[in-house]
Amino acid sequence: MVIYSKAGSQQFNAYLDSVLTDLANDVRSAVGDSFIALILAGGYGRGEGACVIRENKESPYNDFDLFLVVKDNYTLSDKVMEVTRSYENILNIEVDIGKPLTVNAIRKLPHQLMWQDLLQSHKVLAGPADILSAHAPSYLKDDLPRVEALRLLLNRGSGLLQAIGHREKMDGDSSYTLPDEDFIRRNREKCTLALGDSLLITHRLYTPPLEQRLERLTESVKSFDIADADRILALYTQAVRFKTEPDSIHRDQPSSEDLKEIASLWISVMLHCESVRTKKSWKDAASYAEDTFIREPQQHTAKNLLRNGLKNIRRKKLSFVYPRERLYRDLTLLLDRADPADPAWNEKSARFLEEWALYN
Repeated sequence: MVIYSKAGSQQFNAYLDSVLTDLANDVRSAVGDSFIALILAGGYGRGEGACVIRENKESPYNDFDLFLVVKDNYTLSDKVMEVTRSYENILNIEVDIGKPLTVNAIRKLPHQLMWQDLLQSHKVLAGPADILSAHAPSYLKDDLPRVEALRLLLNRGSGLLQAIGHREKMDGDSSYTLPDEDFIRRNREKCTLALGDSLLITHRLYTPPLEQRLERLTESVKSFDIADADRILALYTQAVRFKTEPDSIHRDQPSSEDLKEIASLWISVMLHCESVRTKKSWKDAASYAEDTFIREPQQHTAKNLLRNGLKNIRRKKLSFVYPRERLYRDLTLLLDRADPADPAWNEKSARFLEEWALYN
């Protein structure tokens, strides 16, 4: 039997297998002759998907992250989107298909966390079982570039930033409605998981299987010479549990003070990872934010400068620096000085999140 969720029963995994088989067949029909394969990524693709009890039955909790492999350049059609929407209604979760990949695109996948995780842990729902392993570049099996820790922290820190803002609105208005009922709690756990994963990437210990990552962090975190190592490990351990069994963690939304503690740990981990990566040091978050060095050199090669300039022109700025560079500096200050009661902080946060949605 295919395992999508170790936390779920045999019946739950069999149900998911049946639904995903139907989904893959429906996507194949909607795509037509261009279809090669449909791949399940994320937690369920690794066999680590979450299972929760909703309305007295086992249900999926995480989104379904899917990748479509096609014969030629193909844009997702309305028919495909209708299929995903229909299964969202069935499952009560998001069903997301990323930008379609050709076999040639698979051969050129960049050495990034998302693609390494996909190659090493996935399930082919329809099509050749070796569609990724036969074509993906060999470097995706090597240690990740350390800049991937920074990119992960940007992504999850932005989720934490949103959670802080929503928590403040909840505190000010008891009738305030979250984007979804678990938004704050889920983004808090995603961020604490990223703290440990970023350390593992930085110290060349990252591996996709969740339990192996927990073992490696448990064995090594005290050797990293980072403040609050025990607290980071405790939070990571809880986040690993949450990843597969969300209901095993109390379902109350975290407090504002709790979120600010996570923000402080984010700063500590980010400065540590960046110091190891760059061989530079900063006395505090402000000095890091003030440092204008290029965080992602690969975005500033000669072939990318024109692209960078055009992106900045659209922002009404004259610069050849990739716009995401500014996001690293801005997020560091926002989380270091998290004060959602301050209108100026909220304004800067909203502006940051608009940019992040474009360039992350």
